[in-house]
Amino acid sequence: MNEPRVYKNSPFVFVLLLVMFVVLFGAVFFAAGDNNFSNLLVMIPFALMFAFLFLYLVFTATAQTIISNDEISTKNLLGTKTLTWSEINRVSGRGNRIKLHNFDGDVTVAPSPQLPGYPEVVEWIGDKRPDLFNPQEYREMSRSWMGTLLLPVLGLLFLGVGFFLYTQNNELFYPLVIFLIMGLIFIGMPLFSPQAIAIEGNSIVLGYLFNRKIYPANEIASINLSFTQTRNGKNYFILISLANRRSIRISGLSPNLPVVCLVLKNWHKKNTAVV
Repeated sequence: MNEPRVYKNSPFVFVLLLVMFVVLFGAVFFAAGDNNFSNLLVMIPFALMFAFLFLYLVFTATAQTIISNDEISTKNLLGTKTLTWSEINRVSGRGNRIKLHNFDGDVTVAPSPQLPGYPEVVEWIGDKRPDLFNPQEYREMSRSWMGTLLLPVLGLLFLGVGFFLYTQNNELFYPLVIFLIMGLIFIGMPLFSPQAIAIEGNSIVLGYLFNRKIYPANEIASINLSFTQTRNGKNYFILISLANRRSIRISGLSPNLPVVCLVLKNWHKKNTAVV
């Protein structure tokens, strides 16, 4: 790479946030009325809430990640943090985030998962420091028990709300059906998604709640970090594409999704290399 790569949001995102803030902020005070001081006092907390929300969104929208052959940097309204590739000692993070630490532990660089090109940033980290993602050190990666129980609990909550609404008004049939479907989906998701991955030689073992499946490296075409765009942001997952054109989605595993993905990619590369 001759020139540094800069990953950032489009300026249009910031302009859109500014317009939304002006409209919402103006609507709050317009609703209070011009001559009603008590209404203005009531609206002040809402105005402050909008202001803090706007600052948070601006902070997120103006974040940048900069990558070159020598270093990686993150930049936001509070400043810039930089680590050369050789300064990185270990990685950490939760969920979709990866955090890079130096040897002294006083500097960390954490690229934002919401920036365009985040999977590419993760790829660069893996290419520059593959030693940090040694499959021998991550033989088993699993979902926490809390993460496993969360979806069924949400499912039971949906079922409970649906039945409660139906007992209050038996004409609410369609809302009941919606809540039942959502509840059953949440309860069933852990049954059909991998809860753990174990590396056993030239194969990986995907552990489900009631069974396990073994996939040799030569049956896997590729392993990539991917995402779907939702109203609440990007929903990341590891996409394992099989040689038979089927695919497997994996999410929610510890230590975090980027580390799991890079460990699996290193394992796959090692076990499919042409000798």
